[in-house]
Amino acid sequence: MNMIGLRLLLATVLAGATLSGCSFLSPFATCEGTGPEVAALDELPALDLHPPGARPLDGGAADGATCTDDSGDAWLSADRLYVYDGNAADVLAYYARELPAAGWHPVQRIGAAPEGRTPVTCFESPDRPSVIVTFESPADLREFYLVDPGPEPTDSVPRTWFHVFAEASTDGSRMDCY
Repeated sequence: MNMIGLRLLLATVLAGATLSGCSFLSPFATCEGTGPEVAALDELPALDLHPPGARPLDGGAADGATCTDDSGDAWLSADRLYVYDGNAADVLAYYARELPAAGWHPVQRIGAAPEGRTPVTCFESPDRPSVIVTFESPADLREFYLVDPGPEPTDSVPRTWFHVFAEASTDGSRMDCY
């Protein structure tokens, strides 16, 4: 091939890559075609485990499952919010018993939460998505999740709001805790 032909070929390849946005070169996953995996994650039985007496907080931004593609690489998440007339220690004790019995094990490398919040507790399974338990304040529920948390606790009855969610890769396979 002569130099003019080589230059023309390279210019054509460069123009095609530029016009396509290099999408065929991207190593990142997208949300395209993840509907079945999102639906399967939303049915993960661990998400519906909760201490006796805990009630779901329906609606808002943390109800159900979705694919998120805002960081350059997509992932799946499914969320549940609960309110419990008891303390966070009781909630953690429940999940420390029930999730290992269902095949998840706690990950000890999760650190303290920022701004004085209760630490995140994460559970992994060899072949299922990770499950994370966090504790939320009524203000955070209103602001970030667009949910009315209900009445504030009284001195005699503690109230705890918690968030249980699972995360998976776009193909539905497990992700490590952080």
